[in-house]
Amino acid sequence: MGSPLSSSKKLGIGVIGVGQIGKVHAQNLARRVPNASLVAIADSNKAAADAVASQNGVQQVYADYNDLLRDKNVDAVVVATPTFLKLEVVKAACQAGKHIFCEKPMALTLKECDEFIAASDKAGTKFQVGYQRRFDPSYMRVKQGIDSGEIGTMLLLRSNTRDPPQKVAGVWADPKISGGIFLDTSSHDFDVIRWLSGSEAKSVIADGLTTAYPELQKLGDKDTTMTIIRLANGALAHVDACRVSVYGYDIRAEVVGTEGAIFMDIGKDSETHLLKKAWESNEYSYWYQQRFDEAYRGELEGFADVVLHDTKPRVTARDGRAAVEIGLAARLAMEQQRAVSLPLA
Repeated sequence: MGSPLSSSKKLGIGVIGVGQIGKVHAQNLARRVPNASLVAIADSNKAAADAVASQNGVQQVYADYNDLLRDKNVDAVVVATPTFLKLEVVKAACQAGKHIFCEKPMALTLKECDEFIAASDKAGTKFQVGYQRRFDPSYMRVKQGIDSGEIGTMLLLRSNTRDPPQKVAGVWADPKISGGIFLDTSSHDFDVIRWLSGSEAKSVIADGLTTAYPELQKLGDKDTTMTIIRLANGALAHVDACRVSVYGYDIRAEVVGTEGAIFMDIGKDSETHLLKKAWESNEYSYWYQQRFDEAYRGELEGFADVVLHDTKPRVTARDGRAAVEIGLAARLAMEQQRAVSLPLA
C-alpha cells in the first residue's frame, strides 16, 4: 500500500509516456520542482524515451512501464499515456503501491473512472488529476476574488479553450483514443467551472459543428462546440471550444455576480487585445506550454507535497470523474439535441 514519505526527502517520480505533455512534465521534474526528482522514464517507443531521458539526465529508461513500476527508486508516477491506455497503467501502479499523477482526461467512460477510484482507494495511494489551471496564478486570483464574496451571488460563468490550428493527425484527432473535443479539450473548462463555482452540474445542453476540419466529421468529432451548464447553486455556465484560433492559444474565464464581475482575459496578466491573424503582444502565448508554464510546474510541486505530507490533492480522482461526466453529457446533449440531466445513469 502507498504510505506517506518523509518530508525531508525528495519524491522520486517516474514518467510513463513521453508524448507532448509527458515531455513537459519530465523537463519540469528534472529542473524546476524542488521537492521531487525525475528518476525514471518509460515509453513503448524506446527511442523517444531514450531521447527524453538524455535531455533530462535520467539513467533509468524502460520500454515496458511494468519494469518502471518495479523500480524501488520510483515513489510515484506521472501517467501521460493516451487516454485509452491509462486504466491499465493506473491499475498496475496502484498494485505496485505507487502514488499517481494522471493527465486529463482520466478516462473515456464513467465505468473506467469508477475503476480508477476503486483501485486507488483500495491501494491507499494518492491520486491527482492534471488540471493545471487550478495552479495558474491568474485563475487562482479569479478564485480568490469569488471566494472573498466581492462579486455577490454568482449568476454566470464563462470558460473557453481555443487552440491554434493543427494537423488532423495523432492522438488528439481520434475521439476513440483521446475522448474528442468534449472529453479532452473542454475537460479543462468543465473542471474550471466546478472549481470556480464550488458547485456541481445539474443539466447540460450543447451543440457543435465541423467547418475547418472536415476530416474530423469522418472520425466522429467537431472542431467547434458550445455547452451551457445549469449549476446546482442556481448559476449558469457557458463553455466554448474551437480548434481554429488563428491568433493563438486563447484561454479565458469570467464570473458575473450580483455585486460585480471578475475575469481573466487572454494572456497571463492582460486586459484588452485587438485579435487578428498577425499581431504582437508581450503577453501573447502561442501554445499551452508557454501559457501554463508556471501551472505545469506548480501542479507537480503540489502533487509531491501531497505525497510527502500526506494531504489531500487539490484535484482528486472524483474531480476527474466529474469533468468526464459533464463531457459525456455534453456529447449526448449535442447528439440528441436535448437537455441532459446529471448525474448520468
